[in-house]
Amino acid sequence: MQKGQLILGFGTLALALALYFGGKTVQKKADTHSASKVESISLEQYAQLQIAKLADSSKTTVSSLLDQLKKANKIDTTKTKEINLQLSRFWKNIGNEALGTYYFYQFAQIDQTKDVLANAGDALVSAYKNVADSTISNNLITFALRSYEQAAQKDGRDIELQIKIADVYVQGSQEPMKGIGILRHLADSLPDNIPVSLALGRLSIQSGQYDKAKERFKKVLQLDPQNTEALYFLAITEAQLGHNDEAIRLFEMCKTLVNKEDFNKEIDEIVNSLKNKKV
Repeated sequence: MQKGQLILGFGTLALALALYFGGKTVQKKADTHSASKVESISLEQYAQLQIAKLADSSKTTVSSLLDQLKKANKIDTTKTKEINLQLSRFWKNIGNEALGTYYFYQFAQIDQTKDVLANAGDALVSAYKNVADSTISNNLITFALRSYEQAAQKDGRDIELQIKIADVYVQGSQEPMKGIGILRHLADSLPDNIPVSLALGRLSIQSGQYDKAKERFKKVLQLDPQNTEALYFLAITEAQLGHNDEAIRLFEMCKTLVNKEDFNKEIDEIVNSLKNKKV
């Protein structure tokens, strides 16, 4: 079996992360356009393009909110926060995740509390993964990184935030080595931290370093024998290394522990594929 075949064949990495293990990894869906040929536009420019497509009643609503926002400016922060939330809800209600999260980001920039900034980062990462328009991708991931870093400044001990920052740097920015450096520093200072080991293990899978991934996930299972995320990704790692019997055993163990219908179906497909390769 060629390296990467299992993951790319079923899309299981993204599915499991999103549905069962919290979606911890930033993973942009495939874009049919060449990134080098697409010029970025600001989210303000994008908003104007989207407003032009609205029905007259909706156009009136959002234009009124924007006028109120301009008048409130930053002098009346309470009013400005309220209008940004209204704009966020407006765009989310009509299915525009990018603009919904953008205005929530603007709200967070005024609010400046740790949890709100972190939530803005999460929302922007979600939009980055789901929005098809590549002209605004850079804006979304830049604002996500800014939100996470501002949240982390409020509490430098929050390891989950550090991992999120590292993930964004590795998979969404122009500075992937900065993210790898963050994870390595965390691993050195917190050698028994499970989320850090899991993050490094996932990164090792994505870079094709399966022996390193195996080491990370086995370490997690020594600390927490029923950690379903470690079991799942160790199973993927074993399959990538050609150890199909061990991969099947781990997948079945993970399936028993997770015990969710969609996940069970996904695992059954993978296991059947591995069994067929043995014939």
